[in-house]
Amino acid sequence: MVRRNLYAYLFVLPCATVLLLMMFNPILRTLLYSVSEITLPKFETTFTGTRNFTRVFSRPEVPLILLNTFIWIAGTILLRFSLGFGAAIVMNADLRARQLWRTLALLPWTVPSIVAANTWRWIFQSDYGLLNGILRAVGLGPLAHTWLGDPATALPAVLLAYCWAGFPFVMLMLLAGMQAIPLEQYDAAKIDGANAAQSFWYVTLPGLKSIIFIILLLEVISGFNSFDLLFTMTGGGPGGASEILGLFIYRLAFSNFDFAGASAVSTVLIVVAVLCFIFYVPASAKRRGGAGTPY
Repeated sequence: MVRRNLYAYLFVLPCATVLLLMMFNPILRTLLYSVSEITLPKFETTFTGTRNFTRVFSRPEVPLILLNTFIWIAGTILLRFSLGFGAAIVMNADLRARQLWRTLALLPWTVPSIVAANTWRWIFQSDYGLLNGILRAVGLGPLAHTWLGDPATALPAVLLAYCWAGFPFVMLMLLAGMQAIPLEQYDAAKIDGANAAQSFWYVTLPGLKSIIFIILLLEVISGFNSFDLLFTMTGGGPGGASEILGLFIYRLAFSNFDFAGASAVSTVLIVVAVLCFIFYVPASAKRRGGAGTPY
């Protein structure tokens, strides 16, 4: 047994080593650059303490970026979780051709993010886009709008596309959690006279409590790390109306070549991710320890 386990670790060791180097080296460099002044092109560093944090977070556009980030994460949690929960309830029901419907519901999650972003950019295109075309075709032409060019609608439009692409993940996790709840609990609830709503409230929700917590943490991390969809659809515009912290880091590093400032913002996101991970590990362990048999 010991030799077999040793062989297993030896087979995994090369891949694990590469992954650790790919992960920890960038993190360590980011932490170093965040407290340093960087001299290009050799990336020579001089320790400056917290000056980069003060300098970056005192920029005039930062309040709007933080507000956009908060709206983005709150909207992500609310919309993706609501859509995923509703879809999970429907897919858990005894539907005809249930496997087909489940497969169709998962399709948005399988579409590459760049493809999804360009598709939704065409849908929201002001002159020849699908949405405005439908509005004009049904006599609602005055409602046609430059969805991605208006500061008031750019962020909600991208948020809608992001939720469409991501809600199947939430649905899949909740559906797995629902199927892991023993059927005996629902039978006992029926014997006690519980109706469908009461069974959902007193059996389904308590059974999903830990997995809901895990999903919310993952959605927070995903929201902070969002980049590709926003970058492709709006680039953070117009006028910074859809710029969140991820796009702010990109602009600082690759437009302004302020790698120290970008590292300072990245360090904040790393701290947020670590805090989420600290809460995620006990919740995940509790979920594994209390999981029932899927039906």
